[in-house]
Formats: sequence, C-alpha cells, structure tokens
Amino acid sequence: MIQPLAAAALLVLASAAALRAQQPDPETAGFLLMRGVDTVSVERFSRTGGVLEGRILARKRVPITYRAVVDAGATIDRLELQVLQPGAPEEAPPRQRLVALFRGDSIFTQAFSGDSSKAERLGTRSGALPYHPQLPMLSLLEQVVRRARVLGGERVQVPVFLMSSGAQTVLATVEFRGADSARVEIGSIDARLAVDREGRILGGVAQGEQVIERVAVLPGRVFATQPADYSAPAGAPYTAEEVRIETAAGHTLVGTLTIPKNATGRVPAVVTITGSSRQDRDHNTPYGGPYRIFRQVADTLGRRGIAVLRMDDRGVGQSTGDFESATTADRADDIRAGLAYLRGRQDIDGRRLGLVGLSEGGAIAPMIAATDPALDGIVLLAAPASTGRQILEYQGRYNIEQKEAIRPEQRDSVYRSELAKVEARLHEEPWLRFFLSYDPLQTARRVRQVPVLILHGTTDRNVPPADAQRLAEAFRRAGNRDVTVRMFEDMNHIFLRDPDGNPSKYESLPSFEVAPEVLGTIADWTAAHLKR
Repeated sequence: MIQPLAAAALLVLASAAALRAQQPDPETAGFLLMRGVDTVSVERFSRTGGVLEGRILARKRVPITYRAVVDAGATIDRLELQVLQPGAPEEAPPRQRLVALFRGDSIFTQAFSGDSSKAERLGTRSGALPYHPQLPMLSLLEQVVRRARVLGGERVQVPVFLMSSGAQTVLATVEFRGADSARVEIGSIDARLAVDREGRILGGVAQGEQVIERVAVLPGRVFATQPADYSAPAGAPYTAEEVRIETAAGHTLVGTLTIPKNATGRVPAVVTITGSSRQDRDHNTPYGGPYRIFRQVADTLGRRGIAVLRMDDRGVGQSTGDFESATTADRADDIRAGLAYLRGRQDIDGRRLGLVGLSEGGAIAPMIAATDPALDGIVLLAAPASTGRQILEYQGRYNIEQKEAIRPEQRDSVYRSELAKVEARLHEEPWLRFFLSYDPLQTARRVRQVPVLILHGTTDRNVPPADAQRLAEAFRRAGNRDVTVRMFEDMNHIFLRDPDGNPSKYESLPSFEVAPEVLGTIADWTAAHLKR
C-alpha cells in the first residue's frame, strides 16, 4: 500500500502547487482558546487557494503542525500532521508524522516515526472531514462550518472522522441561527460560534467555558519553544552532568547524571527506566503535559545522597538508534549499558546500584535483576503482572465502556474487532509481538535475591491494580524475602491524583506533579537499601 499512497500524495501535491499559483496571496489569521484568564491554546494558520496550513501550541501538549488540501466543496483531500520534538526549533524534523488521503468511503494513512512507517486503510463516510477531539484544531472546526455553508440549510449534518483512539465517523450537527451565528455539536463537543456567510469562525464559546477568539496576528513569541532543561535547580545539593553512553548494539544513549555534592567517597546510584512509547529522560511524552516524574525522582534522591542516571530512549531526544524496531528485551539491554557505565565511574559505588522503572520500565527492571543479582534493589511503579494480551483486554474493555454510543450488548463484538486490528499488526511490529506474549510472572520467579518495592495507584486504567499483589506473590514464592507493596488511593497509572483515572482525561488534571508521598516512599526505601 505504501507505493500507491506515495504516488497519490505526489499527485495531490502537484494539484496544491497549481492552486497556490492561482491565488498567491494567503489569508492569515490565528485563534486563541481561553479558559478564564488562562490561555489553553494558540493557533496560527493560513489559507492559500486550496491549501490550509498552520501550527498549534496547546497547554500541556507538544507543538503540532498541519497541512490540508481542501477541494471546491470544502472537503479535505489530504491531511498531514506533524508532532514536533518539545523544545526543538521550528525547522527541526518532526518526531512523528501522519499523512491521510481521503478517497470516498476510505482513508489511506501512512504514519512515520523514526525510520519506521506504517500504512493502513480505514473506513469512513464519503465526504467526511477530519477532526481530533483532544486537539484544539479550531481551523478544522471552522472547516466543518464552511462545509455546512456549502451544503446549505439551517440545520446541516456533516460526517466527521474522529482521529483519536477507536477512530470513528460521527455526524456533526451545524445549526445556523441567522447569518452570523451557529451551534456545532461533534460528539461530546458543543460550540456556540459567531460566523460569517462563508463559514469563518469569528469567535465563540466551546464546552460552555472556553472562549474562542479570532485574531488577525499572533505575536511570533507565543510559538517560541525552549530546550528541555535538565540542569540542577538553583541551590540543589547535587550537580547535573550530561553523559553519553555507547551501547553494544551500536547506538548512543544521552542522559543526565545527577551526583550529590560534597560526598565522602563513592555514592550509590539508580538508573530510571521509562515506560512504553517514546520518552525523554524525564519520562515526558507527547500529549502528556508537563509531566517530569524522573526529574522529580532525581531531585528527591539527590537530596538524600543518591545519584540518578536518566536517559533519553533510543531514537528519542539526543539518543541515537531506532526506537520502533526495539523490543522490551532490547530496551533492557540499553539499561544494562547504563549500569555498566555507572560501574565504570570513580565517583559511583558500583556495589550499590538500583533501578526505578515505570509501567513497561517496571517490567524491564525484573528482567535485569534476574540476570544481575548484585543489584541492591528495584522499584516498580505500576508494573504489570499480566501478559500483554491481558493488559490489552483490560484497557480495551475499559475504553469501550466509556463510550456511550456503544451499547452493552455490542461491547464484546467491538472488543473482538479492535483486538483483530492489533493482531493484524504483529508481523510488522517487533515490540508488539514481544509485548503480547511476554509473561512478567515467569521473570519475577527468577528474582530471588534483589529486594523489590512495588507501588501502584488504585485508579490505574492501564495496568490492573491487582497486578501489584500478583507480582509480589511471584517474587515471594521464588524465595525473595524482601518484597514490599504500597497502594496509593485515587492515583492513576502515572501516579497523579486522579479519582477517575481515565487516560483520555489526563490533560485536564489540575497538577502534573507526582505526589510527595509517592516520592517519599521511593526515597525512604531506596536510601534504606542502597546506603546501608
């Protein structure tokens, strides 16, 4: 499918070039989305003939750019989205890219990440417009209104393809109230807008609280991004050193090593291990907001006299290598390279080392401990005891239950359909093949000497909270006498206060700071085991 898609893309690009030649002067504008006095997002965009393109910066999100080719009927033929690296300059290459071609009742997509790509065909309705319910892409919301103007009528239904997990096509309702106002409903989204006769959004209110403002010019500085800051905070009792670690596989891992100041002799140290998907050394993720759990861990342990090595995943940030081709076992080898690096430093006590892993990182730590009994402790945060297939069922059934449009009697068939889509990807995704079959309990039964601390939130919707006790029991049955479990009420998968725990609502959480009691538990246990 990749070659036909590429050929079609070239034809569309040629068409777009012709449209630009016909109308060289672009219409440029911007949107501000406000909640009270807080800016939720800023969007800069331009329309040149049949090409719509722009850039979005939203609170708690990474920068997004987009480019759409629009036909005379106000539908979209082609959409390209790019997810940029946080802190990267505008000219830097994207970390992820998606190209979607809309052809009748089909959408042909090709996703690019690192050196890998994936092509897919999705079903939809003819004339459907793309929209992402979690991204404030107001120019695409405007496109829905423009399409309704073309179709005509006071109450118009426009098919919209929702580009989110469980992608589906819904009917958006656009109700015009005179020539200058409209109400738009797309699923749970409800916007009341001031519009002109062409369908331009001039302003309005979304979800009853977010104010939309159209502006002629946005200051360039609102799009400025700052490089990620891995330095030690002012007055910290530790230093922060950037390190480069060569791996046996041939790629380089770049990270930050924080080392306590004024230490007498060599200091103990831990290596942090990120979860699945692409993350930098602080465990920051696309769409994850200002979440920096490992920066917090490094700060907490640094103040307790423990060094911390945290590294960008291979192929992420400043690290080289191909992330997409790596399995969980490959990532374990990367962490082993980090441990070997620490053991070779004169200021680190190689006899007092530990690991702190979150989610998939919590599965990797026991894999290493099973082959490295000299470790003094592993801390497992939201670690799985279930196989990948069991975790997918847990996540999938929860997500389906959250969708009111899916009736209870339909849930089993919807789940089977979604699982079949996952199974179809096995031949092309090494990580997925490993993940679905890997049994963490078998590994846990091989960790007999290394002490273990297991932490889990009770509202974790990614890994079952019951897995904490199942994992502990596997360690204990193997003869491990130092296993501790701590459960945290109303905390989600990434240890944020969250009574609901729904990952799709993370962005609306009031704080992305990990709770002090979680950090304190990690610090107390680690200090007791590594500093003795």
